[in-house]
Amino acid sequence: MSAFRAARLVLAAVGLALAGCGGGAAADDHPPASLDPNSPRISAQAIAFDQAVLTVPADRPFTLVFENRENVPHNVSIYADSGRQDRRFEGGVFSGPATRWYPVPALAPGTYVFVCDVHPSMSGHLVVS
Repeated sequence: MSAFRAARLVLAAVGLALAGCGGGAAADDHPPASLDPNSPRISAQAIAFDQAVLTVPADRPFTLVFENRENVPHNVSIYADSGRQDRRFEGGVFSGPATRWYPVPALAPGTYVFVCDVHPSMSGHLVVS
């Protein structure tokens, strides 16, 4: 096998691996037809979330409206605790400026941590009651 062909195969494999790593859960790039006007909203700008605490009702699925205001990839994932070992939801990573509507499954009452997986210093608390 030529060095050129070997290099092409390696680049193709890397591209496929990266494509598989960037996704996360499906996110809509258009608001759902039945978007609750009280849906929680959060924005990212200057490598920071604009809110440190979000509140949602327990035991009900909800749509998280996430606006990425900068040309840097971000997402929002929800973890059971600050150790980030038990992910309850993973939002897809995307660059902005753009908005995504994440369909989040029902969560039990409690306090969760939301984080940008690309920039873990971006975090806050999700209070589910």
